Amino acid sequence: MSKLSFWIKNARSIALPQSVLPCLTAIILCIGQDGFLWWLSFPIFFGICAAHLGMNLADDYFDYKHDSRTRADISSTSVRARMEKCHYLGEGKATISQLGWAVVGFLSFAALMGAIAFVAQWLIHGWQAAMGIVLYAVLGLIVGINYSGKPLELGFHGFGELVIGLMFGPLCMLGIQAAITGIMFSWPMFCMSVAIGSMVTNIVYVHSVMEVDADAELGKMTFARLLDNIVAHLSPRASSPHRLKIIFIGLFALVPFIMLALGITLGWWSPWYLLTLLTLPMSIFLIHSTRLFAYGLPRNDTPRWWMGPMGDWDKYKQAGIDWFLFRWLLARNICTFFCLIVIIVTLIV
Repeated sequence: MSKLSFWIKNARSIALPQSVLPCLTAIILCIGQDGFLWWLSFPIFFGICAAHLGMNLADDYFDYKHDSRTRADISSTSVRARMEKCHYLGEGKATISQLGWAVVGFLSFAALMGAIAFVAQWLIHGWQAAMGIVLYAVLGLIVGINYSGKPLELGFHGFGELVIGLMFGPLCMLGIQAAITGIMFSWPMFCMSVAIGSMVTNIVYVHSVMEVDADAELGKMTFARLLDNIVAHLSPRASSPHRLKIIFIGLFALVPFIMLALGITLGWWSPWYLLTLLTLPMSIFLIHSTRLFAYGLPRNDTPRWWMGPMGDWDKYKQAGIDWFLFRWLLARNICTFFCLIVIIVTLIV
């Protein structure tokens, strides 16, 4: 148990809400659909959690193989360097071989949970229903491994944030629908998965916007740096070099509400889903605050009650990371509240 606890902790279990919230939202949205098997929610939930932890460790594995230096050795200005994810390897608490076996262990458990759903769907709804599980599982594995693994190494080419949004949005939520209902694809679930995937993307994208200079020092290519390179190539003398980065912050922040309006207009969802608009002021403020940060303009990074919980703020200020966590926690809270509202409305209405 101590070994399991060690690997769960170092698999960054603190980030589990990024997969748990889309997972729970998808499960609740499936209630009432034809073919819904409620008991499959349990193996699917635990399988998603295990897959998330396994992929986080796989990222460590490929990152360490790519460059065994710790981020703190390369950059002293990066907040993420202070939150070093591979410290247990550098400190000798585990070997790269043990890390590899931990990845195999978590992903094998996830595969076992998926196999339970596969067999159940095959026996109850036929092999066609079961094949949807295989499709999303294989796609998730390929995309997840290629986040930082060969041959694509998407995270090293600036597409890491988009991969995370794809994994925790469409692939996760459509895969869950296939697993517990046998329905391979539906437009309502696709639109909701795009909405939630966009918010998850913003949680990690706002990182890269705030740390674009530190990431350049680290040699880490993020989506924000990729956009900067595009602007520099197409318009070397651009008067507003950060405009494209802020446009994408706005895109990821507002797409959920566009998807919401589409679903309500088409009659997929109850007008009560408009309660998710309670998170719109938070989204608008995230865009505004990130713009001020990018341009170095005066800003007030003080949590307000309507922004949701932000932990021990005095402690963050003393550590000098309040400027970083303010927008990151705001993006996290937007996704959390949006999903919780969808879940509550679905259960009540």
